[in-house]
Amino acid sequence: MARRDLSSEDLKIWRHVTRSVAPLHDIPRHPDEAPSEEEPPRPRVKAAAIPELPPVHRPSAPLKIGALADMDRRTAQRFKRGEMAVDGQIDLHGMTLDQAHGALMSYMRSAAARGSRCVIVVTGKGKDGVGRIRAEVPHWLNQQPLRALILAVTTARHHHGGGGALYVLLKRKR
Repeated sequence: MARRDLSSEDLKIWRHVTRSVAPLHDIPRHPDEAPSEEEPPRPRVKAAAIPELPPVHRPSAPLKIGALADMDRRTAQRFKRGEMAVDGQIDLHGMTLDQAHGALMSYMRSAAARGSRCVIVVTGKGKDGVGRIRAEVPHWLNQQPLRALILAVTTARHHHGGGGALYVLLKRKR
């Protein structure tokens, strides 16, 4: 349907709908479309800059050791098998709970700031396989601000400490 086929009522409706639209370029109007006598010409309005919105942070699901949901299959396999390059390691052996918590927080923040991808957290197994640090580390990793930095956690392979260590996969910087 060409503009010439529009009735005067259709043109009125069209002008009403488009009156708040500013042209993108200084392209002259179509010669057949003369400005209406009842409407004064609109002043040109510069497009306002779109304000930058803060990133949307959706609450992260709690980390579970061995859960590899938010990554592609190949990365998940490499991570779980211990085939990813290890960018660093922290050993929490011999520390009190408070010392270990502070050291872990500091180390994980600095590792993320450096752009590290995979780190090892050595907790030790504790006496009889039940260590206090080992039990607390998953809780600490789930607390903010660390949780926002971490993609996944899994038990380390034997050559990296086995049950006494964890692989922690950090999110990529975007």
